[in-house]
Amino acid sequence: MDQAEKKRKLILGGALIATLAAVALVEEEEEDVVATGIVENVQPAKTASNSRDRARNQESGPELLDVGKLGQRKFSPLAGELFASTTWAPKQPQVSLEEQIALAEQAKKAAPPPAPTAPPLQFKYSGKAITDNETWVFLTQSGEHHITKVGGKINNQYRLDSINDSTVTVTYLPLNIKQTLTINNKIAGTFR
Repeated sequence: MDQAEKKRKLILGGALIATLAAVALVEEEEEDVVATGIVENVQPAKTASNSRDRARNQESGPELLDVGKLGQRKFSPLAGELFASTTWAPKQPQVSLEEQIALAEQAKKAAPPPAPTAPPLQFKYSGKAITDNETWVFLTQSGEHHITKVGGKINNQYRLDSINDSTVTVTYLPLNIKQTLTINNKIAGTFR
C-alpha cells in the first residue's frame, strides 16, 4: 500500500469511530431522560369562574393567562357574512330589462354597418366557343341564357374579365368586386 491509501483508510476509520461514539452518547441521553422521568404530563388549565379566582390564579401561577386582559369582540350584524367571497371589482348597478333593451338598440345604431359584398354567383357554365381568336362563353342564370366574350357585360351588373380551362373570372360592377366561377368540363361540353 502506498502512503495516500493508508492516509485515506485512517481518515475513514476515524470518521466511523466518531459516528459510533455519537450514536452511543445519544442513546445514553434518551435512556437517562426516560429513567429520571423528565417527561411530564401537561394538565389542561382550569378556567376561573369569577374575578377572585382569577386573581388567586395569577398570584399562584405565572404561567396562566388572564383572559380578561384580552380585548372582547362585540357582534355587529352590519359586519357582513364571515365566509363571503371578496372581489375587488366595482359592483355594477342593477339595470332593468327596458334599460338593457335600450342599450342594445343604441349599440346597434352606433355599430358601423357591415361592408357591402357581392351576391353569390348564380351563373352556371354551359360551354365556350372560340372563333377568330375570340372566346365566347355560354352561361345560364335562372333559365336565362347569356353569351358574352372577354370584356362583355351580362345584365349590366357583371363584366367577363377572363376565361381559362378551369375558371371564368367576372367583376360585379356595382361594387367592383371580382368573382370566380369554376368550370367543370365533365358536365359542360366545349365547342371549337
